[in-house]
Formats: sequence, C-alpha cells, structure tokens
Amino acid sequence: MIFYFILSLFLIAVLVVIALQHLNTNRIVDIQLEQHKMMFPSQVRGARIVYVRGIYRSHSSKRNWRLVAIVLDVLAAIGLVTAIVMHYQDAFSADLMTSPFGLRLAEMLAASNNEIQNIFLFGGMVLALISRMIWFYLTQWLFQLLEKADQDHDSDATDLYWTPKHLLKRQYQLRISLQGILMVGAIFLALTGAFNWLPDASEMVSQTRLPRTVSSSSASTASSSSEVTNESATTSSWTQNTDTTYPIDAMKTAPLAPASELASLTDADRAALFFTAYWTLNGLQQSEVADYANSTSETYSYHLVPGSSSKLIVFSEFIPSVNQTDYMFYALIDGEQVAFYNMYQSKTPITSLASQYSLTVSGTTLRPTMPEIRDSDMNMRQLIGAFKSDKSFDQTKKGLHQGADIPL
Repeated sequence: MIFYFILSLFLIAVLVVIALQHLNTNRIVDIQLEQHKMMFPSQVRGARIVYVRGIYRSHSSKRNWRLVAIVLDVLAAIGLVTAIVMHYQDAFSADLMTSPFGLRLAEMLAASNNEIQNIFLFGGMVLALISRMIWFYLTQWLFQLLEKADQDHDSDATDLYWTPKHLLKRQYQLRISLQGILMVGAIFLALTGAFNWLPDASEMVSQTRLPRTVSSSSASTASSSSEVTNESATTSSWTQNTDTTYPIDAMKTAPLAPASELASLTDADRAALFFTAYWTLNGLQQSEVADYANSTSETYSYHLVPGSSSKLIVFSEFIPSVNQTDYMFYALIDGEQVAFYNMYQSKTPITSLASQYSLTVSGTTLRPTMPEIRDSDMNMRQLIGAFKSDKSFDQTKKGLHQGADIPL
C-alpha cells in the first residue's frame, strides 16, 4: 500500500498546482477585464492562448520542440496505460469476453507477463522524462520572451497580452513546479518498472473482494450481477500463488479424504464442492457460500456436459428480475484434480462449449487454451476434506439447481 500512498501524494500535488494555475489565470483575466469591459472572460483567455500559439508559430525551432514534447507525452501515456491494463488485465477481460474477438484478446492479455508490463512502464516513463526536460526548456524560454515583451507595457493593461510582472512570475513558477512534480513522478514510475516495485494486483483485489461480494447479496439484482461480474473477472489468469490474506489456506492444507469418498461423489456433490471452492477463492466463508446458493434474488445452477466423459461441469447464475442467465465458470476434472476456468459472466447462449471457450478436444482429452483461475488447480479429495463435513455443505448442495445439459 506504500506504493499507492506515494502515487496518491503525486496526484494530489499535481491537482493542487493545476488549481493554483487556474486561480492565477483568473486573476490575470480579471485585471484585463477592468480595461476591456466589452469582452467576456472566455474571449480574453482565448485571445491570450492564440497569442502564445502565434509566438510558437513565429519560432519554428521552438514549435518543433513543442511538437516533439507532445508526441513524447502521448507515447508515454500509451506506455503507462498499457502497463496498467496488463497489470489489472483480469478486470478488463471481464468486459472483453462478450464476443469471440474479446475471447482472443483476453487470451493475448492473459499471456502477458510482468516483464513486458515493466518494459512498457519503464519505456513510457523514460519518454516522459525526456518530454519534461523539453517542457522545462520551453517554459523558461517563453517566460523570458513574455517578460521582455511586457517591458514596453509595464503596469498597462491596455495591451490584451500584457501580464502583471508578479502574476507572470507566479505563472512561470507554477508551470515549472508542475513539470518538476511530473518529472519526480516519472522517475518514481520508471524505477518501479525497472525494479518491479508494482504491488501484486491480487493484494488490492483481495482486500476489496469480500465487501463487494457480500454487498451483492443485499443490493439490487442489477447491482448484484455487475459485482459478481467483477468478482469472476478478477480471479482468472493469475499465476499459482496462495496469498496469506486469502481465506483459502485452510482449504489448501486440509487432509485428503479417502479415495472411496471421491469415488462415491454424485454430480450434485461435485457441483457443491466446486461452487464452494470457487467462492472461497473469492473470499467467502463456507456459510456465506451457502447463503449465496440459496439466494432469493438469483438462482445458481450447474450444467453437465454430455460427451465430456463427466469431466466438465458448467456453472451459471439466473437473475429472474431481468430474465438473464450469466455463465460464471466451468470446472474441468482430470483424475483427482480439478481446475476452474472463467466464463466472464457471459450472456451468450452456449451452442458448443469447446468452440466458444477454446477447448481443444482430442478423444477423451480436453485441453483449454485459457489459463485456469488463480489457485483453482486442486485435489478433489482435499476439497472433500475441507468442505463436505461442514453443515453448510448440505445447504449449498440443496440450493444449487441442475440446469439443462450443455453441448460439448
């Protein structure tokens, strides 16, 4: 959280300087309006902006440097935004998954790694540093030029482009201060990219996950659907790494149940286990999962997939108030192991699970091209040991409905 605190200080400083610049400009305009009473404030501001642009046009070398600085700023912004998107790619992927194009794009984002993300961040901030130095030079040059031009009209506002000496100096100081703050921020972010200081996105998500999911059960149905979408989106594409802030440690350390218990599981048992494990990954306790399964504002269902050799179970959420079905995730069973794959709250009816969600089918072998949800690769015997003996398990099992089969 120190990273976000430092970043917040930079943003606050930038906003304060921008606000002071606005106030200083208003004072200059007010002084001009005392002399030019027939003009509106917007006309005075516009005329002074045009005047500065004219100065740049009459000095081709400075105009070219200004253009270079603008281009570098644009490239730096692209690098920064790209790094942010890659860092929080799961949240963005949820909105992308509503079309086949979105699915492919999400796959490409999922394949990104920290190294590429840091390259974009570092490269973008290096460009921002170069741009800041150019703006420093141009700000100094423009101040000196305006100061010299105003010497012939000192204390005389009859010239629309004249600026009182103390306000001109304040304007210069604020512009230099803004560039200085942006330079320090660019250095900080460049070092962040160089030394991989960006905090794990899961740290922030895990701190906000429980409040979001709990609120969804008590809020309106539309709000519930939106927040569950965010929950599902944030769980995909992460590398396997159990965060100590997650309430999944007990699940990960639970003893393995006997193989005979695994063999005796029904489809309803497996569905209840997977549903409980999925929401545990999202920060809920088992009793809260049972409340979800028995919610009156939405209906949760599991769907079998004929032709998959009982290896696939799809989970969906139906919202009666809007007559909407969202597909949440599917579970892929491989021997004793199970892994979950995000379906990103897709509302598109499924005519072929394999083709719509990039599943490679070869005989009885099923292989997704998308990565599994973070921490979801688990031993089913361990899930039995963690959840099945709890009284909430039967409530969850009772609340889940078996929906229509889904074609492979």
